[in-house]
Amino acid sequence: MKFYDTCSLLLKVDDLFSEGKFIISSITLEELEGIKTSAHKDPETKYKARRLLSQLADNTDNYDVWIFRDYMLGPIKEKGFETFNNDLKILSCAIDYDMLICPDDTIFVTNDLALYNIANLFFGNDSIESVKIEDDGYCGYKIVNLNDQ
Repeated sequence: MKFYDTCSLLLKVDDLFSEGKFIISSITLEELEGIKTSAHKDPETKYKARRLLSQLADNTDNYDVWIFRDYMLGPIKEKGFETFNNDLKILSCAIDYDMLICPDDTIFVTNDLALYNIANLFFGNDSIESVKIEDDGYCGYKIVNLNDQ
């Protein structure tokens, strides 16, 4: 079963239910609510969050929400982490789901590179995926030849 973080869901908004049922954290729902009204997010990201929440509301049978509880941070604490941001709370939900419901069958999906590396400590590389995004060829700069026109 795939367990998506917030970033990967926003990237998959156009193709969310194509691969069957999936799991998200209650923290993800909180983040999406914050994103759609944030003064610090760009309009495109806010629009994606609103669309995503609408799709989730229309397809409640196609995903489950794993509710975050403080006890879930145990495995994260055991690895020595001391700051528990939302990314680590989402990961702790995925770890809890994996241990209780789908041992060794949970695929954690994230496009957040820092979270990917932390998740690797718990899931291993073969149980972590990223949402594929189209490569537009942009590599940090563009060469532009200007003329008078």
